Amino acid sequence: MKHEIVVVARLRAAPGKGDALAALLSEQVAVVRGAEPGCIAYRLHRSDSDPEVFYFYEAYVDDAAFELHRNAAYLAAFRERRTREGLVTGPAQVETYRPIAG
Repeated sequence: MKHEIVVVARLRAAPGKGDALAALLSEQVAVVRGAEPGCIAYRLHRSDSDPEVFYFYEAYVDDAAFELHRNAAYLAAFRERRTREGLVTGPAQVETYRPIAG
């Protein structure tokens, strides 16, 4: 039986790097949406009150689809690039959720 998983991930840009991080994350969104049929939502958001804070809202059809995403070589390359280019302060904060109704 398949069980949807929802992921919320928060990233903070390094000071003054918000626009550069937004550009890189937008590239990432395009790649993920094109490569992962088990990903049913992958939306990037930028905070109105703090433009250096970004949130991803993600939904996957099941745990296997999420694991495919987490272990994808292209995603690792984006993570490495964020670090190499000094675009973030610290790792992403990731929380997972399960639907309880609906």
